[in-house]
Amino acid sequence: MRHRRQHKSTDWQKIVQTVKRSVPVMAFIAGLCAGAVILGATFLLEGAGSSARASVDPLPSDHVMALATDPSRIVIASGKAALADAPPRMVFSSITLPAPPVQYAKPQMHTAAPVILASGKADMMPQMLGIVTGAIPGAMPDTVRDTRPAIALVIDDLGVVPDRSAHALGLPNEVTLSFLPYGMVTRPLAQAAAAKGHEIFVHVPMEPLGDEDPGPEALMTRDSDRSLRAKLDTQLNGLMSLVPVAGLNNHMGSRATADRRVMNEVMRGAAERGLIYVDSVTTPGSKARASAAAHDVQFIARDIFLDHGQGADYLLAQLDTLEQSARAQGVAVAIAHPHETTLEVLSVWVKGLERKGLRLVPVSEAIDIESRQRMLAMLR
Repeated sequence: MRHRRQHKSTDWQKIVQTVKRSVPVMAFIAGLCAGAVILGATFLLEGAGSSARASVDPLPSDHVMALATDPSRIVIASGKAALADAPPRMVFSSITLPAPPVQYAKPQMHTAAPVILASGKADMMPQMLGIVTGAIPGAMPDTVRDTRPAIALVIDDLGVVPDRSAHALGLPNEVTLSFLPYGMVTRPLAQAAAAKGHEIFVHVPMEPLGDEDPGPEALMTRDSDRSLRAKLDTQLNGLMSLVPVAGLNNHMGSRATADRRVMNEVMRGAAERGLIYVDSVTTPGSKARASAAAHDVQFIARDIFLDHGQGADYLLAQLDTLEQSARAQGVAVAIAHPHETTLEVLSVWVKGLERKGLRLVPVSEAIDIESRQRMLAMLR
């Protein structure tokens, strides 16, 4: 037991040392960018999901080094050395995006196998149990199910701060990336993320309880049903016309998500498009889950905000809580944001999950795991 504790402590010390070494370089880069980008400083539950607006729109060349017709290569510059050697915002070592829109295949939605009910009550339980556990041939894929505790990690607020948003693409493909629809580099980065294999979400701005600005075309409780529908169409369709979008989650929204009428319109739009909904849970009074169930929308709520407090020590403590939650529940969902320290710590943390007996999964797979757990609990 003492050996395991010492081993775990050594892991965190390595991460902290990595962060401390890299923070001065990242701070220098952030200083160079300070004249062009103003970041919001709100770190409450609501503010953790808020993003700054750029005070001056930089030229596209500040964000992307090259656009070409060959989509075969996307190489993200990794590590502080690559960032230090490049101009402040050029975080791509190279990036190629297609000139004509890519005809992406519609993402495979993870759906449960159909439940075949037997003729009598006595036979029903074995049939259902066989399907859930994979004991009935053909009911589940002929592969061994990975039963390790799973973590779904969502990085949202993407598309506004170019260098940090692009740096998030260096995380593993299992990380779900959620883009603000009004972000200045949302479209090219979402295309790059989709080509790399990330699950793409739209981070839909919604009305908060406070006076924070959620962004243009935010869904407001004073809006009519028609206005809510039109705004949601605008938020979703722009990105969906370019890349396969798997779902959406709320940006701010402590007032909007507590309003059942607003949530009904959101879930109606999600259902029509076959989208997943992740509740960022910016209020304990959220009606999102009930509305999603009523409209048959795949749903999951986040368990932990990783970085609504400041500093590496806070983030490491949250990651430890996330790991414990995943082991206790079988699956846990975390939301983080493209802050410098967050991305530096996560880039190291994800490399140690395999050794800890944990795994990263996209949000869609986390929903599947949670659904199986609920069905097994019913059968017990």
